[in-house]
Amino acid sequence: MANIVVIGNVLELRDVEEPLWIKEMIKSLNRLFEVGELRGKPKGVLIYNKLPQYLWSVWGDELKRLNITWQDFLKIISKNSDLIVDWAVREAVGWEKLLNGLRESIISQSRVVVRRKSLTLDRFLERY
Repeated sequence: MANIVVIGNVLELRDVEEPLWIKEMIKSLNRLFEVGELRGKPKGVLIYNKLPQYLWSVWGDELKRLNITWQDFLKIISKNSDLIVDWAVREAVGWEKLLNGLRESIISQSRVVVRRKSLTLDRFLERY
């Protein structure tokens, strides 16, 4: 089940099994805090960082190779909170669509990080 996704010979992110327990926790927290929405997003998504921790446990080593830190990853997750809401709360998108959206954001972030470090892709690949 753990397929590897290779993007431009640089990024290898394994498919991750859908964490139904995290999805259910986000739904439950959203119901608990259903007194409104925080900037248009259900509050349950923003609590405990369970989804980022789960994904980091599988993808973290590869993300570190790309100089993406835990803090960078949390920003990526935060930018995709609407997609997470669509997956967990509204059930409007599937797990694969969520993973693909996160991968696209990671690719964009890795380009920013590489530019910030003044590395070319060739130079990066030589190191790894």
